[in-house]
Amino acid sequence: MREIGLYIHIPFCKRKCYYCDFNSYAGYDYLFEDYIRALLMEIESNSTKNYNVVSVYIGGGTPNILPPSYIDEILMSVFKNYKILDGCEITIEMNPGLITEEKLKIYKGSGINRVSVGLQAFQNRLLKYIGRIHTIEEFFRNYELVKKFFDNINIDLMYALPTQTFKEWQETLKEVVKLQPTHISTYSLILEPNTFFYKLYEKGQLSIVDEEEELRMYHWGIEFLKEKGYHHYEISNFALPTFECRHNILYWQCKNYLGFGAGAHSYMKDVRYSNIENIKDYITGILERKIAVKEKIKLTKEDRMAEFMFLGMRMTKGVCDEDFKKRFGVSLFEIYKKIIQKYLNEGLIEVDNECVKLTERGIDVSNVIFEEFLP
Repeated sequence: MREIGLYIHIPFCKRKCYYCDFNSYAGYDYLFEDYIRALLMEIESNSTKNYNVVSVYIGGGTPNILPPSYIDEILMSVFKNYKILDGCEITIEMNPGLITEEKLKIYKGSGINRVSVGLQAFQNRLLKYIGRIHTIEEFFRNYELVKKFFDNINIDLMYALPTQTFKEWQETLKEVVKLQPTHISTYSLILEPNTFFYKLYEKGQLSIVDEEEELRMYHWGIEFLKEKGYHHYEISNFALPTFECRHNILYWQCKNYLGFGAGAHSYMKDVRYSNIENIKDYITGILERKIAVKEKIKLTKEDRMAEFMFLGMRMTKGVCDEDFKKRFGVSLFEIYKKIIQKYLNEGLIEVDNECVKLTERGIDVSNVIFEEFLP
């Protein structure tokens, strides 16, 4: 039976972070009940036992802003309507400052076995500057609580933040590693339109880290985390052995997944679906018409091959010709011969056991290389 992942989007936040471009909103607490009602209807209406669910990911927004009974209801519906494999990875994202023992007990009891905690930076100065709702002291208190209930913990971090120094980034990683999380994600700041930081940048009021310093932070992080036993398995992700994020690997390997909630995306049988993003419109769509899909895109074979390459090459093991042939009936070396030769000559990709992967220098310019694969 084929595998599938489920993504559940909770678009509510206590406050929007200054860098955040996700589909999330502050000040909509009054819509919690209606949103969950619509979400449960959407989950039930897509019910299928024809797939083995290998991962469930509850993301946001800030899922732990909700009363924990709602999370329990969501997962009860998931277990009722889908075939959940034993050992299925079930993750919830959480923000410090909103974590309580009561919530964690309910999460554990509802089947959650992995948590992702958004820290971003270790220094209170930076946390305040980027609009986080918590202090480092609150994070430590919350993390100790989380460890009482969960063994599989990811910590999200950001580097190249405005005004952040190289020394502060080093301190952040050193302190986080002391906590021994099983997984660490490190993302560089991207200035996205419609964010508070972007508006400041347009006005010339944001002090950004230059590209050379950003790469220095990134490379130091890779070497440091490797020394501490973390496997660098994807451009931005590091895990202790066997703790790689199964849900994200589904995305990078172009496997099927269903997304529920406002702005959620799905990929099923070579078709991409995206839901209405506005919370109120999503609720109305589900409750009145029982549908919230805004757009459907049927991918051509050319599209699917390109996605398989540039998503797969995000992973450090790269894309293997055997897997490509199984999926598309043709060799990737035949389809992408010119591109591969070009970047082999430039030392930006390498071929190892018939697998194409980025070199260290290639990772630095990965977006440029990925664009070459687009139809």
